[in-house]
Amino acid sequence: MVVNVPDGRVLLVNNRREGWTWPKGLIDRGEGPIFAAMREIQEEAGVLVEPVGRIAEIQTRRALRHYYLFWKISDGLPLSAETLGVRWVSLRKAKRLIQRERDREVLRAARRLLRRLDDN
Repeated sequence: MVVNVPDGRVLLVNNRREGWTWPKGLIDRGEGPIFAAMREIQEEAGVLVEPVGRIAEIQTRRALRHYYLFWKISDGLPLSAETLGVRWVSLRKAKRLIQRERDREVLRAARRLLRRLDDN
């Protein structure tokens, strides 16, 4: 999940398979999960990011999924053809737009991490 620090909004992408969701994808050969996440964010949303911390690991029937929190460095890079749209939204709006329970679980975990970071 990517956060734009100045206004606290988060990044969502719209794709044909899932509707509004977090940028995500498969790990390429020779890549670690955090670098795969950074690459997917750049490809799907045109955003360069800096990693902050791990949000969650969720085991599904098909895979172990890794979720990280990133700060936005810059945006406006070209998008992949699979991306139908990119939006920066409040956490409240993200909760309304995302449809998968797994994505909502990541949102809840990210809120907890953001609160801990705010407290420091």
